[in-house]
Amino acid sequence: MSSQNRQLVAILFTDIVGYTAMMQQNEQHATDVMKQYTRILEKTVADHQGQILNDYGDGSLCSFSSVTQAMQCAVEMQHQFQTDLPVPLRIGVHAGEIFFEGKKVMGDGVNVASRIQSLGQANTVLFSREVYDKIKNQPEFKTVSLGSFHFKSVDDPMEVFALANAGLVVPKKEEMSGKLKEIENKSNRIKWLVASAIIVLLAAIFFLNKTFRRSSGFTGTEKTVAVLPFENIGTDKSEDYLSDGITQDIINNLSKITSLQKVIGWISVRGFKKTTKSITEIADQLDVAAILSGTIDKQGARTKIRAELTEVSTNKILWGDEFEFTGEDILSVQSKLAVQVVNALKANLTSEEKIGLTKNYTANPEAYKLYRKGRFFWDQRTKDSYDSAESYYKRAIDLDPDYALAYVGLADCYTFNQKGLPQTTAIPIAKTYAQKALSIDSTLTEAMTTLAFIQSHYDYDYRGAIPVFNKIIKENPNYALAHLYLGNVYMAIGDWSAGLSEEKKALALDPLSSVLNMVLGRTYFFARKYDSALTQLEKAVAMSPKFISNYLVLGELYLKTASWQKAIDAFSKLPPVNFDQGTNGLILLSAAYQMAGDSLKAKELLAKVSKEDQQNCPYFMVYAYISLRDISHALDNLEYCYSIHSLSMPALKTDPNLDPLRKEPRFIALLKKLNLD
Repeated sequence: MSSQNRQLVAILFTDIVGYTAMMQQNEQHATDVMKQYTRILEKTVADHQGQILNDYGDGSLCSFSSVTQAMQCAVEMQHQFQTDLPVPLRIGVHAGEIFFEGKKVMGDGVNVASRIQSLGQANTVLFSREVYDKIKNQPEFKTVSLGSFHFKSVDDPMEVFALANAGLVVPKKEEMSGKLKEIENKSNRIKWLVASAIIVLLAAIFFLNKTFRRSSGFTGTEKTVAVLPFENIGTDKSEDYLSDGITQDIINNLSKITSLQKVIGWISVRGFKKTTKSITEIADQLDVAAILSGTIDKQGARTKIRAELTEVSTNKILWGDEFEFTGEDILSVQSKLAVQVVNALKANLTSEEKIGLTKNYTANPEAYKLYRKGRFFWDQRTKDSYDSAESYYKRAIDLDPDYALAYVGLADCYTFNQKGLPQTTAIPIAKTYAQKALSIDSTLTEAMTTLAFIQSHYDYDYRGAIPVFNKIIKENPNYALAHLYLGNVYMAIGDWSAGLSEEKKALALDPLSSVLNMVLGRTYFFARKYDSALTQLEKAVAMSPKFISNYLVLGELYLKTASWQKAIDAFSKLPPVNFDQGTNGLILLSAAYQMAGDSLKAKELLAKVSKEDQQNCPYFMVYAYISLRDISHALDNLEYCYSIHSLSMPALKTDPNLDPLRKEPRFIALLKKLNLD
């Protein structure tokens, strides 16, 4: 990278202390705090000629052309955050180089600022010696040295300072923790380590010892764990799919252990790949007692995995080891890791679970790698990536025709139909693949879940699917997808209490999932709990502002609550083309304008949607016809939705925006056909 792309700036990191716990205790308060934080951050940074480079939801990375501007901004923010609605913010400041790779902000200066911030507490401003040297002669800044700290991935110890201006907190060194090398926490381990200090340090930082490092054991009351993405540190970055795949397999193995109260899903942990957050910060976000982390280093034919399990509350290493394998060993290494985690957490295993933990779904390592490449592309959730995923799954089956998981992968490509096929074509293909998987392995919960989804959402056999989902959850209690689908089924039949309970369980298992956060807001909406729906959807937007389905459900909520302008604003964020199972932003925007009384604008927008596109979005054309008070055409579209097995139909009984149709005989007949009467 050329030097022209590098910038010497003052780097300011922010982080709201304990935001995840705050959200769990009082969602409305946490949402208000987030709004306050965002408003003050954006204004104050702009007032001091700064720039917000990255927004992490409950934190941000900002840059300034001068250290003085950054420090003045930090002081002003902290003062404003202590007024009417306090925001418990910590700030770290450093001066260094940054550069950009695409939209990513990178550079050693970014890492140092992040590590300094991690030491802070609410209402602190901490900074480096580089910053101190530039402000030490400015009387507006009162400074205190906190001593030197050994940060992770920083070679030399760094002196850290705190601002001691009125209203700011100066933390005590003995109470500080963050992204530090193990040497900083050495005293906490004396109670349980009998090995020499040098061996402990090497083992904690680099995993160089090949013997287990055990503490006195897991001390928590709840056995909850998150498996962070194993980092590919080998020279071949095309092997990322393998490190992701091994991580997912460990999660899948652990999720089937009934004595583990919570195993966080892949969607929530994948965002922590190459994270700068500390173990404590991650555990706080995910609400877990233990974290498994590790690296994968592939060199030629040999692959080395290093892993350690940390108990968050005590910062103790419960278990750590190194594995080296070649060829077929790759098929069992995930099971070995999962067994060690179970043992370290003192979890109980049934005889069936012991067998399940050591189960391999194929004996062919090349088929396994092809399957993992398929999952890697499937995770990207685009039409092109689904085509690539399908190709890899089929190649895996060519090598091993009895590879049940590969058939489930093919089923998923057609269940979550991004191929442009009619549902009446795609779902039967998915069903055939899932049935093939079960014919090979009758215990495969992934295949059972796909078939139960089809039974409920496509065949409309809701009550028949409930015991199937309950059986799946009994065998795999940490499977968020099964809880989600069961929640959807209860929602469809109007059992709000059970529906919300299952969807909250799904969200607890995958708390950072954009889909699960949105779906919970949608279920509150369908349950007519509009205040709760708004709070949850605002949380979802704050967490995933680019996830457009959030704005779809928000717009629906605003339509029902007669907040016309807000509905218009929400639908304006949707693409003006068909997307996501037949949704079109212009159709919904037209309905909002019509309900707001602007018929001219509504007709103008609807005229831009071709007849073909209107036919491809029949469910949301119902909204447009309801806004026009054209009940006959609204019912025509719902009957067409039924004929094509639209996946929107399970909402028919509960969608509040369909209330104007509920007394119509044709609508009542539809409910009966859908087994929702």
